[in-house]
Amino acid sequence: MLLNPVLHTNTSQCSEDIRLLVEESLGIITEAINRYGVENIALAFNGGKDCTALLHLLHIALDKLNLHNAKVITINIQIDEGFPEVNNFIAQSIELYKLKMIQKNGKIKPALFELKNEMPHISAVLMGTRSTDPYAATLRPFIPCDPGWPDLMRVNPILTWTYDQVWRFIRELKVPYCPLYDAGYTSLGNVRNTAPNPALLSENGETYRPAYCLTDGAQERAGRE
Repeated sequence: MLLNPVLHTNTSQCSEDIRLLVEESLGIITEAINRYGVENIALAFNGGKDCTALLHLLHIALDKLNLHNAKVITINIQIDEGFPEVNNFIAQSIELYKLKMIQKNGKIKPALFELKNEMPHISAVLMGTRSTDPYAATLRPFIPCDPGWPDLMRVNPILTWTYDQVWRFIRELKVPYCPLYDAGYTSLGNVRNTAPNPALLSENGETYRPAYCLTDGAQERAGRE
């Protein structure tokens, strides 16, 4: 997490593959805004690295579209007891990005029904899902919720990104992120099922290297039960 962060939107200095990924993702986000209107879109945000990257991508898209005053609706669904560090980071992100945060507790499905009942104009939800996530291999950039779920379009702008590319985007643009990632956590769940990734344990056996040091993305969830 950066001190006194500045929100950078110029991607010209990023690595070539990151720039190409950003352009692809911005195209998906822009299409969603054109389809539904920014006021009818919510962004799922739990403070993790993927949705942090997605939030910053949306910030870049809004900047390019001259929608600087758009109030971004975000939804945070707290399923179990979260880390204080994550909760603090979410609070900082609300202030930094000027978010309109909707907080829900409990399971995802009823929380989305509550969101739809309270804000029926919401038509789409931006998700920080990647194709290597559980049950995500067959997802597409635009895919409706399954039958029996709320009538919402799931928009997945970073499906094709790898673990390494997420971190390179965050670091090359100096995007603020949750400080737990600097303590060896690579995938954040709740306080009972998440620990630092053993693959990042330092030689001294006491401290952990930062999440962006993980070279094998297949071990991303090694600290999760």
